[in-house]
Amino acid sequence: MTRDQTATFGRHALRVAGSGLLVAGVVALGLLGWQWRADVTVDRVAVTGAQHAPPDTLRRLARVGRGTAMKAVAPMLVADRVARHPWVKEATAETQWMQGALRIAVTERTPAALAVDAQGRPAYYLDRSGHAMPLPDRAGYDVPLVRGLEAEAPWTQPDTAQTPSSLRRVLRALPEAGVSNLVAEIEMQPDDAIELTTTPIGPHDALPVHLGSGNVSRKLRTLRAFARQVLASSPDEPIERIDLRFDGQVVTRTRPLDG
Repeated sequence: MTRDQTATFGRHALRVAGSGLLVAGVVALGLLGWQWRADVTVDRVAVTGAQHAPPDTLRRLARVGRGTAMKAVAPMLVADRVARHPWVKEATAETQWMQGALRIAVTERTPAALAVDAQGRPAYYLDRSGHAMPLPDRAGYDVPLVRGLEAEAPWTQPDTAQTPSSLRRVLRALPEAGVSNLVAEIEMQPDDAIELTTTPIGPHDALPVHLGSGNVSRKLRTLRAFARQVLASSPDEPIERIDLRFDGQVVTRTRPLDG
């Protein structure tokens, strides 16, 4: 073997040896990384976005405690468990291996109405989709009252709105029609029909409004226009009831002026 051949062979041997060492190093690091991941546990469960749902309650729903193997945590399953709290609209979960943390972020429901019992006592809040939320320990919301529902809200099916469909349509339509501040009460009738009570408008006290069925959004927009154009002024005879059951029409009952 010539000197050049010997040098070439030596360089090749060095490259092979270097490649072998590199592969061995990568394998060793992989084994160490695997061992490290196998040993990582959850040191803390952080909850953000919760205002009315107690963080400790959400942690219990997550069912992931300190010392749980991180590799055993399924973020989607954790988020689904947390979203079963009545106040939680959406939830996400993320494992942070380097920090040993499980982070849970929640978006809570926004109250759109307050259901009251037969004695007028607050029972629970409702969001625009008709989901019921228990009364929080603190904070209140200036929303319409709802009468005629069961005093006890069903919490057993958190992903299902338990309120009548006619009420859900009204709750969704109130902000869309721009009448949230115009409606003080919503009363469910035995046949699931709905009667509203307005806030005082102009010279008028609170007025009952028979809403009926049909296009709820259009009826509420009609009510808004009627309030601005008629109720805000002083009529010859005070109005004591408004009927919106007939599409495109506003039927009123008036009360003669005294004297």
